[in-house]
Amino acid sequence: MEAPVCNSQQELEQLIEQRFQLLSNRLQLVARYLLAHPDTVAFGTTATIAQGAGVHASALVRFANAFGFSGFTEMQKLFKNRLLQTSPDYQSRIVAVQQDQSVPVTQAGVRYLQQIAAANEAAMVQLCDELDAGLLQQACELLAKARLIHIQGARRSYPVASYAGYLLSNTGLPVHLLDGVGYMQTGPLNLLGADDVLLAISFAPYAAETQQVISRAAAAGCRIIVITDHRLSPLTAQADVALLVREAEVHSFRSLNASMSLIQALVLALIHDAEALAAAAKPAG
Repeated sequence: MEAPVCNSQQELEQLIEQRFQLLSNRLQLVARYLLAHPDTVAFGTTATIAQGAGVHASALVRFANAFGFSGFTEMQKLFKNRLLQTSPDYQSRIVAVQQDQSVPVTQAGVRYLQQIAAANEAAMVQLCDELDAGLLQQACELLAKARLIHIQGARRSYPVASYAGYLLSNTGLPVHLLDGVGYMQTGPLNLLGADDVLLAISFAPYAAETQQVISRAAAAGCRIIVITDHRLSPLTAQADVALLVREAEVHSFRSLNASMSLIQALVLALIHDAEALAAAAKPAG
């Protein structure tokens, strides 16, 4: 069956519905799974998606070919792009703010401050309600046992990483902030070791640099803690602990309040366990 390659997940879903009855029983299983679990399809592996659909991995390839794609990975990109494209570009955000007639120009600063405060309050309530306390404790234990704590965060996530480095270093723990100064990103990754912990922070659309650091850390046998915004974030696949944060936003300008608060809580929990902290800060040998 030949078909043109679709340009979006929505187009593909419509085509699947139109041609569903023409598919074999196996490919119908794939179709049902794709339509019912689009988020899982976005960042799942071929093996996990095939298992979820109850078919062999080769059926995914046949399905993709049936809809005009060269392979399943090419088709999967449509699902990934839709999930990652959750916020407009900065020019669109700027235009939205400029066209906001609900805010008087002479009171814009205080009005937006009030909106941001209200949004942050709601985000903090959600964080406290939904955060897995057991995972937070696991993160504390991993940090306390680490020979060296590596911290990675790029672009919007960099302030969170920097704050984490500042707080953790002041506890006496050995900390290495991967800041990429002078475009020297690669060399410092050689310091990653099996007795270390990587704390990585990234939110959609998920910095490629951070994903690369996580892959290097996993290859080195390093334990990995991630702070991210979605259970299907590509960061979670190789993580030992994934802490999920949904930040507040006003006109798509997202806050860092919840992430900063989570870092602060993590460090305070480490300090509270004085015995473990003292043992972790003690020089080796």
